[in-house]
Amino acid sequence: MISKKTIKAIEIAAVVARYSPGQPVPAHEISTLLGLSISYIEVTLSELKNHAIVRAYKGPGGGYQLDEKNRQITLWDIVKIFELPEATSRQSTQKISPLANMEREMRSRIQGFFESRSLSDLARQAKLPARQKTEVRSIFKLKPLPQRVAIRVVNSVFDWKMSTLA
Repeated sequence: MISKKTIKAIEIAAVVARYSPGQPVPAHEISTLLGLSISYIEVTLSELKNHAIVRAYKGPGGGYQLDEKNRQITLWDIVKIFELPEATSRQSTQKISPLANMEREMRSRIQGFFESRSLSDLARQAKLPARQKTEVRSIFKLKPLPQRVAIRVVNSVFDWKMSTLA
């Protein structure tokens, strides 16, 4: 069936899809919304990035956005990243059983279900709070530079002579 990791990956992708039309969504914001650790989210987003589901932006104001590139992302695109290798390896090592045909039919129906659902539809249906506008802040607390004060000093004999005449 569908693993917990796959379900969490779909939830993470849905949050990114819901909030990413504007600014990129930082991992800590996803972590707060879903109650997952940042490291778990980063690993999952890395897999999604490797399969061209999301794009990553580094630096202040960075985060993740959907990488649609003129195509509709289905839930199956995400499920096959996390589920397909396990399913194919299990089928190749398993002997033919009386339930093999039923299992293939079930997998086919599950695949059809996820192929018929788009990530954008799921994101629209998700009941997520409105995104807070966050300003880009530096981790360094810098003070403004003081105004430069020009001190007039004598730096040559000619200037000294002129200053004594005045």
